[in-house]
Formats: sequence, structure tokens, C-alpha cells
Amino acid sequence: MCPKLLLGLFLVALSTCLTFTAAPTAFSFGATVDPSTLNPPPSPTLNPVCEKVGGGTICTVSLSDQPSAGGSGVVCGSGASAYEVFQFQNRSLRGRRHYDQNGNLTRRQFREVLDGSFTNPLNHRAVSFSGTATHLHNLTVPGDVTSGTENVTGSFRIYLAQGGTVLMEAGRTIETPDALLSEKGPHPLADYFVFGDTAAIQPLCDALQ
Repeated sequence: MCPKLLLGLFLVALSTCLTFTAAPTAFSFGATVDPSTLNPPPSPTLNPVCEKVGGGTICTVSLSDQPSAGGSGVVCGSGASAYEVFQFQNRSLRGRRHYDQNGNLTRRQFREVLDGSFTNPLNHRAVSFSGTATHLHNLTVPGDVTSGTENVTGSFRIYLAQGGTVLMEAGRTIETPDALLSEKGPHPLADYFVFGDTAAIQPLCDALQ
């Protein structure tokens, strides 16, 4: 995933494992396909199962990360009192990758689920978080994952033990590997990490004081 654990959901070019739980279809799966013969091949860490479907190939993929912990990239306070928020996280993925008759990737559909906590390492106060994000990436050039745009919809909530909401990410973004093209809904984490708006993350820092 990304160097900072927090941003697997909503920000530009930060979701690389790419999965989605697709709705049931009428596809009739056929012969098994070696994932390494596809362009680009799905990562072995995604446990791909690839089969011929019609004139192409569909790979189902899934992953449950080991629980991870480390710096979140969120810095609260200033000067000598500044600290980086500590993050503990669980993450799972499920989805499908669609390839054409030549074995070139044409579509990635994926769903990502996160939960965990943010902690002030100085006083050990903590808040919890949970979220889901659904991604749809249609490639304009088969096999070229840098082509096309990715639509991301979902929500990510940071909340107190007693149930009150600290911060909420929700809505939709449209992005390319190089740019965030548009967004709808509140995205305080994007405002902080992408646009440098330190005030956007202040409610999290306040909750950890």
C-alpha cells in the first residue's frame, strides 16, 4: 500500500491493490488462465483466480492484510509540542480484473474495507475509524494502467468511543494517476494531505488532546 497507512481510500493514486465485490452476473466461467500470461498480471499477493469468460478473461482477487501500525502522516501541534499521530489498521480487499481477448487489462473494479484507531503517542488518547471505498477504473488503453480515470465512492468515519463523529470523508472523487480531477462531498483528509490545509484535520487533533 502507500507509505502512510491512512490514505488507502480516497486520495489520488494511493490505492494500488485494487479490488471490488462485483454484483452477480450471468457469466459462465471456463478454462483456468495463468495470471502471469496477462498484461499486466495481477499481483500474486492478491491471490488471483483467472478464468476464460466469453472472449476475454476475468480474475477474481482478494486480500486481507496483516494488521499494521505506524505513523499516519498526520502531525498535530507545532514546535516542540508537535507529534505524529500513531495509527493501527486492518485492511481487506475483494474484486475483479477484466482482460480482453489479447490478455490486456481493460477494467479494474474493487472494494476496500478499513478499520482501526488513531492514537496520541504522548498521552495515549485514541479514536477509532472505519471506512469503505469502491473503485471503478476503465482503461482507455488496454494494458496501460496509467490510462483512463478512476471513480472512487465511499465513506471514512473517525469517531469517539462514545459514538460521536470526529471527522467524516464521504462522496465521490474522479482521479488519474497524476491528478485529482474532481470531488464531491466532504474530504478533510484530501484537503490536508493533497492541498496542505492543516485546519482540515484539526478536529482529530482536538479529540486526541
